[in-house]
Amino acid sequence: MPDFKDILDIHPNPCVIHINFVPKYANNAFAKFSGMASAEDVLSLPSIRVLFEEEHWPEAQRRYNHAMETGIPTSPEVINHTDLKGSPMIAEITDKVIDWYGEKAMCTFVSVVTDQIRRERTLRDMANRDDLTNLYNRRYLLDLFSERHAAQQRRQYLAMADIDHFKRINDTFGHPVGDIVLRRFAQEVEDFTAPDEYAFRLGGEEFALLIWADNQTEATLRLEQLRQEVEDCEVRVSHPNSQPLSISCTISIGATALDATEDFLSASLRADEALYTAKKTGRNRVINYDEPSDDKS
Repeated sequence: MPDFKDILDIHPNPCVIHINFVPKYANNAFAKFSGMASAEDVLSLPSIRVLFEEEHWPEAQRRYNHAMETGIPTSPEVINHTDLKGSPMIAEITDKVIDWYGEKAMCTFVSVVTDQIRRERTLRDMANRDDLTNLYNRRYLLDLFSERHAAQQRRQYLAMADIDHFKRINDTFGHPVGDIVLRRFAQEVEDFTAPDEYAFRLGGEEFALLIWADNQTEATLRLEQLRQEVEDCEVRVSHPNSQPLSISCTISIGATALDATEDFLSASLRADEALYTAKKTGRNRVINYDEPSDDKS
């Protein structure tokens, strides 16, 4: 009998020993992790692959082959896992080649790290968010630019947006009311973006968006829709000494198409130039840097 089997039987971490994913041993912790009643149920499986998401199989096979050929333990890998009862979790997997009754086998240890990973993701997400509006911040926008890659058919656009005459709102109604307007505008921007698009607050009344469009015309029409929705929106604020306040605002937007791997500086200079043109020519309008315009100078 291999050494330490008795220890593995009572170990709190899931453990399974297999040869090319055919189970030879499993402890009860692994059975529980998999949503099965007992270790014997695990051993009745033709392959433990059925316990993991299919998209993970090719990488698992590669790791298995490499470990078997080299004898080097695999580095820890974090994967999404759903047990047979449908309970989702996040697991960290480590493999080591061992001798099992004279045969080379893989001993796989599993650590459930759901809470730890979720805490880390929450903290990372908080660091990427603006405190007031909960939109993404400038730091995250720069991070996304460093990770950009070419997309097929569609192009990505950077849009810079300013709330027109926002200082008047702060001066007239006070900064707490101005913060309410910013949060309401942020909600409009977030609702506007698709799941694979991003909205950012850069600071003050300055915002940015990364959106997808098939062409310049589509990008301009979409941003025009956002401009109109903001213009039609009324922010109502209760006031202890008077009737509720009703505040409306408009936005100016400057946009530009992005090259596949260009940096933020070059793209933002074009978008800022388009935004400046929008403000100089009357505000409450969308200017696309890449489209000819009689208003541009």
